[in-house]
Amino acid sequence: MKDKPVEIAKELVSLYGFSLLEDPERLGQLLEDKCNDCRQEIFILTFALRELSRSGSLPGPDAFKAEEDNIAERFRSNLGFSAKSAKWAAEAIGSILGCAADSVNGDEEGHIEARRGFLTGASDAFSRRPRTFPLRRKALHNGLLLIGILMIFMGLFLRIALSRFAVGDEYRFVFLAHLSGPNAAAGHVRLKAAQLAADQINSLGGVKGNAIHIEGRDLPYNPEQAVSVLRELLRDKKISAMISVCTDEVNRAVAQLADAEELPLIASESGDAGVTMATGDKPWLYSFRTHYDRGYEGKIMAYFLVHGLGHRPALLLFDPDAPESVAIRDSFESALASFGGALLSEASYSGRAGLSDEARALVSALSPQVVAIANPLPDVAALVTGLRKAGYKGTILGCAYSDTLQETAGAALDNSWWIVPAAKGDPQLLSFQTSYRDKYNEQSLREDLAGAALAYDSVRWMADALYRAPGFQGEALRHALLSTRNLALTHATLTIDPRTHGPWNKAASLIFCGDGRGRFQKRFWPR
Repeated sequence: MKDKPVEIAKELVSLYGFSLLEDPERLGQLLEDKCNDCRQEIFILTFALRELSRSGSLPGPDAFKAEEDNIAERFRSNLGFSAKSAKWAAEAIGSILGCAADSVNGDEEGHIEARRGFLTGASDAFSRRPRTFPLRRKALHNGLLLIGILMIFMGLFLRIALSRFAVGDEYRFVFLAHLSGPNAAAGHVRLKAAQLAADQINSLGGVKGNAIHIEGRDLPYNPEQAVSVLRELLRDKKISAMISVCTDEVNRAVAQLADAEELPLIASESGDAGVTMATGDKPWLYSFRTHYDRGYEGKIMAYFLVHGLGHRPALLLFDPDAPESVAIRDSFESALASFGGALLSEASYSGRAGLSDEARALVSALSPQVVAIANPLPDVAALVTGLRKAGYKGTILGCAYSDTLQETAGAALDNSWWIVPAAKGDPQLLSFQTSYRDKYNEQSLREDLAGAALAYDSVRWMADALYRAPGFQGEALRHALLSTRNLALTHATLTIDPRTHGPWNKAASLIFCGDGRGRFQKRFWPR
């Protein structure tokens, strides 16, 4: 059997901490991501760890080594492993525990002691301490300790019991949007899409016999004011989850509140990784994204340039003053190198000012076959028009498209490709568009189709998590969202990456512009 998963498991333990050994499901997901060709070994290793965890603790490496043959026999007897598989599993776990012990602080006599949520070095020095406490004082101490433990267990029992039942035979989702101000129209479209999803689910019996209730709430554009409004709302309402279509700035602030309140949050349109990541390598526990992040947009652009446009040499344009543009630029260049593509050069531009003199000179001097634009916002009409006026007739590749862009840039968009999360003309979105039109008597979603589809699917995703979760709030619902794999939604199939709480390798829609209009081509993802 292959030892590759064992070596990777050691690296993961050193990276994520020893608590990873007590969460075999998460360990299995991370191993599958890094060594998908070792599924049999991953299955055996994770099931063996789950069997060991039933006793409530993991032995130290020395104790495990002494009992290794008995543990292998236990795997063979309890899990039905073959003798060879059981022996490999025992040796693998012993090796990982040995690696774990090397990085635990403590003296040479310390051992690894497992508790729920963490592993720590524990010395047996206390066991050698002389018994000098008076008996009465010791009895009082033990009595108070027992009372404290009983109170903790009682609190946990009440919390779990109360979280297993909905309030008033319904699950309440707070839908956060900017329902006033410049983006009010878009916010209302997304709220109606979310309500459509809830109505469809309720017409089929709801979730576990309970209806889904959508409560739309208007949040200010200022993050501090938004959190203040939301904190007051959560004090008075019994809420199961939050879904937000607000700006990235507001969503980052709401993510912190979600962790503090232990209330799951789905940000349906945020492409900012900071909405789900507290630090560079640590996610917020309760925040999730339906939209892929800017790094993935750069990767999928590079993939299409190489595999869709045939390794054509490209010039990259980006806005150095826009963090989202810089993030796409960095990811694009890194992914392009790994895919074997060629980048002629890069040039900067500034917002809506159009093509800079630097970029114009490079286009003229290099004559690139493709000009790639690292900007996720559909405000690049001046840039595209500037390229055509400068005499560039080659292919343009971007990651944002809208009907407004088509109307503004006109024929300048001909011979351009655009990668977006969802697009009109996608056959899989026709049913959603028809249902929306019939319910609200609106002929077309136009600019808001992608946002509406993501809001609609966010409600369906939360409903699926509720169906799988043992409770309807907090930790139970969070784990159900985190374990989402291959969930078929309207705009894509969703699998959540436990490292980022965002989609993993999600499909995007491809649009080609020609003859004065944009046409949906297909869905695709990097392979």
